[in-house]
Amino acid sequence: MADGVPRLVDALEGRSFDRVLRAAIQRSGLGLERIRYRLAQRGHRVSVAALSHWQSGTRRPERRESLAALGPLEEVLDLPVGALTLLLGPRRSRGPGRAGQRRLPAASVWPSDPRILPLLRGVDAEDEFLVRLSQHDLLRVGADGTERSLRVRLVLRAARSGVSRLPVAYALDQPHSQGPEIRPVRHCSVDSAEYLPDLGYLVASLAFDRELARGDVIMVEYEVRCPAVEVPTTFYERKLRFPVHEYFFEVSFDPQATPTRCAWRMTDDKGATRGGELRVDQSHCAQLAVSDAGPGLYALHWEWEQAIRVGLAAQGG
Repeated sequence: MADGVPRLVDALEGRSFDRVLRAAIQRSGLGLERIRYRLAQRGHRVSVAALSHWQSGTRRPERRESLAALGPLEEVLDLPVGALTLLLGPRRSRGPGRAGQRRLPAASVWPSDPRILPLLRGVDAEDEFLVRLSQHDLLRVGADGTERSLRVRLVLRAARSGVSRLPVAYALDQPHSQGPEIRPVRHCSVDSAEYLPDLGYLVASLAFDRELARGDVIMVEYEVRCPAVEVPTTFYERKLRFPVHEYFFEVSFDPQATPTRCAWRMTDDKGATRGGELRVDQSHCAQLAVSDAGPGLYALHWEWEQAIRVGLAAQGG
């Protein structure tokens, strides 16, 4: 085997991954659907669309699941071991994609803890190819003033074909031994989730219920349920790495514990900040809508004063 690898490298010199794959598919006489089926029999899920992109050169395998399927794909196509893997070479750097979106680097949004960025890189490979048409955040606060849940609804459009996942990052106000629970609501499932209790950070990946072609639109909804804590929360922050055409966020307070004052603040990707007072309406909600929201920090802050004590007394009575 050791002697065969140099010979294989010499044989592949000057060849590209897509050309070798395309020639192997043609030589095998198998259709893409048949190849997909045989890979599935070996425990690897690769869509017909992905195979088509790989052989045309418009995309190449980069996700862990795709890379793991290359060995079985070589077997299905009767290629020497390593024929496709060797041609893949180092991972390509990704630009902003066809959407040309402005974005904030993950390092400027999340803490510099060495464990956070590798987790984000593991789940956000496709994030820049999702155009945010709208996003609605709904934070529910209980009568004790603590976060109960965050529900997020997004309408997304794919800027390229093959997009199938959405990264989610959530930070508790303070570290907690029990992590938040992420629950899919519409058109998605939890693909992976990892919680760092000493930091209070959750990093997850949601898989769409279908792989998107370029231009496809999908509505995704999920909920994060927070663990029980004792310290009331006084703010909600959303860090947008990418633009959102219509961003709407609201905080729903318990009728027994409504803050006496609420304010909003925005800080854009150039560091400019603006804000102002925000009214809590008769339904005990504070709401803010932003059109063409650029990358940056969007926050609501509130003051409890007597309100939180009233809520706690009502719970104990």
